[in-house]
Amino acid sequence: MISIIIPVYNQLHLTRNCLASIRRHTNMPYEIIVINNGSTDKTKSVLNKLSHIKTINNSQNTGFAHACNQGIVKATGNIIVLLNNDTIVSKNWLENMVTCLNSHPQIGIVGPTSNFVAGKQLVRGPSLKRYDFGKGVANELNPAKWFDVDFLSGFCMVIKRELIDRIGLLDERFNIGSFEDNDYCLRACRAGYRLVVSGDTFIYHHGSQTYKGNRIDDRKIGAKNKILFNEKWNLS
Repeated sequence: MISIIIPVYNQLHLTRNCLASIRRHTNMPYEIIVINNGSTDKTKSVLNKLSHIKTINNSQNTGFAHACNQGIVKATGNIIVLLNNDTIVSKNWLENMVTCLNSHPQIGIVGPTSNFVAGKQLVRGPSLKRYDFGKGVANELNPAKWFDVDFLSGFCMVIKRELIDRIGLLDERFNIGSFEDNDYCLRACRAGYRLVVSGDTFIYHHGSQTYKGNRIDDRKIGAKNKILFNEKWNLS
């Protein structure tokens, strides 16, 4: 079983599109756990009517890391997928990344390429108008396109449960969002795990929609969490 964990805060239209793409393009056994982080739109009432997903409703926005941890605790899968709700997955997305994850015992986390992501995962992807929920994306399995990195963006992470059992949950001190993924990747690397980009997998990412849609100052939060990250790891 694979557990797909999706934290949400308002932006119901994005959540609907994300869930629709998962249903359309996922052919492996999976469960979906959506953590509603105190949404004030119709997210709660809509999610509660969806029998095919598990929902956790928080009374307020507890932040990305805390929401992910809630989902991980509730999850039954031996593989955990952390996925932003402003994504649209495409065919073979999960099959490719799980194949990559299971290809070597030392690989602990796998991430896809995307049009909106930091670092080496960034590629020139299709615009949303041409994307059409992934119909135009090949995503053909090709291990020659897999490569190791020292950081994977938290917008989509496929994680072995054994890694979580070994290094623990996300650090909730990185409140709201930002640098919890940097921290988790560093912890995984120091525990001897490899981080791999599944270069044969593309996921469309709107990018920063929770911040923009809810008028959250992501630069201020990012600057604060960067200081926390540097202090935690004694970085200059």
